Amino acid sequence: MLGRGRAHPRSSSRDALSRGFAIRDVWGEHSPLGQLWAEVTALAGEHGRVPSVEFVCEVAAERFGTAGSCLVVTGATGVAKVRSASGKLGSRIPEIEVTVGEGPIRDALELASPVVIGDLDAVRVLRRWPLFAPLAVEQGARACFTFPLAVGVVRSGVLVLLNGSPIEPEPAILRETLLFADLLLAMMLGEQVAGGGPAPGPAEDEFPLVGREVHQATGMVAVQLNTHPDIAFARLRARAFAEGRRLSDLAADVVARRTWFAPDPGTE
Repeated sequence: MLGRGRAHPRSSSRDALSRGFAIRDVWGEHSPLGQLWAEVTALAGEHGRVPSVEFVCEVAAERFGTAGSCLVVTGATGVAKVRSASGKLGSRIPEIEVTVGEGPIRDALELASPVVIGDLDAVRVLRRWPLFAPLAVEQGARACFTFPLAVGVVRSGVLVLLNGSPIEPEPAILRETLLFADLLLAMMLGEQVAGGGPAPGPAEDEFPLVGREVHQATGMVAVQLNTHPDIAFARLRARAFAEGRRLSDLAADVVARRTWFAPDPGTE
């Protein structure tokens, strides 16, 4: 259920509402997007919340009936990051994708098309993502639905909804969630116009969804192995996968100098 958040400054409320008025004016007060914005704004008021991007993600997850969600956003360079996450799955699933280099978030971002997986343990899904799917199921995810925030060549991000049991969503629910993705895209573009958010950009082949500590660990491994950072990052991911560890946990050990990478025999 939607909770009551901490009080926000009045300026934050004014900024959010001004972007909302822009949505209403551009798309039309009686358009599906304008009506959804009015509904979200009213709901936010009932809960003492600001109608922010994060709040819209929460509402979408609740409407869809999922246990967790996350919003992956990408800037002009194609570098992706998790802007908002709810539940254990919301933060864990994107990291699994980075570790194994495959998965529905990457596909949705690169193809600019929804990826609707009602059961991650299905044979066809295991064949599609032989590394990602078993690890996601092991972490408790059984359903994953990704909706790209995209217009033309611009890839602003991906709305990800996750659940611990298989789900076969109704077409009407899918259509409504696509509208939520459109609303999020409009809000984020509004942030960019106002100078308050990252610049959306074209999708790229890379999907380096990593935090500052992973970047730092990659640099340290590159020095230890006397190699290029791309190779060091690949070694970091491979070790995390082989040891069944979170990439961020392994990176923390490298930064704290509890873990060391040695060159392969015969490479010197």
